[in-house]
Amino acid sequence: MTLIELKGIRKVYRQGELEVEVLKGIDLKVERGEFVSIIGPSGSGKSTLLYILGCLDRPTQGKYYFNGTDVFSLKDEELSKLRAKHIGFVFQSFYLIPYLNAFDNVLVPVEYLPKGEKKKRFKEESPEERARELLKRLNIAERANFKPSELSGGQKQRVAIARALINKPELILADEPTGQLDSASSKAVMEIFKELHREGKTLIVVTHDPEVASFAQRVIEIRDGEIRER
Repeated sequence: MTLIELKGIRKVYRQGELEVEVLKGIDLKVERGEFVSIIGPSGSGKSTLLYILGCLDRPTQGKYYFNGTDVFSLKDEELSKLRAKHIGFVFQSFYLIPYLNAFDNVLVPVEYLPKGEKKKRFKEESPEERARELLKRLNIAERANFKPSELSGGQKQRVAIARALINKPELILADEPTGQLDSASSKAVMEIFKELHREGKTLIVVTHDPEVASFAQRVIEIRDGEIRER
């Protein structure tokens, strides 16, 4: 069953009078439960594509359907609700809040759930119980009270993954999730993603690293704003 469908996605940035076309008519389908890697060199458009998939940016032209919904017909508030309910994000730079400990960082997305959705999502366990469970599962529970400055890169990324999972999203989007990690931590993070895929999550990972991409079920190459290989 198709979760994501892109049709003719173009993205143009203006730099003064100059137009830079970053995405040049992207057509893409991702099925529910797929693990997809989008690979390409710096400047190829892969991160721009991921931000559009995550409803963090709008294309200049084209259609995006998420689970049958015409995403860009939604107002900004409706887009925010869609993100909070259905999408978890993992970024290269972690984006943990520096003055919160690991446990409280994991809980941040819960505050963005639409009214009434929090109770619906957390019938069987409280958000706090789920946060503890996720930190334990990701082998970072002993650092729950540590601030980001007290964690290694690999530990920060585990916290970021727990944060991405807290609202039980359908889709996990990861932008260069191993970019700041050593090889051992990178492999550990990708093994976590493989396990999530086995559990039925849909994952899309953007990377420039072929080794990271090889963990995915399907690899898509993007160059100069166009999909060259599927």
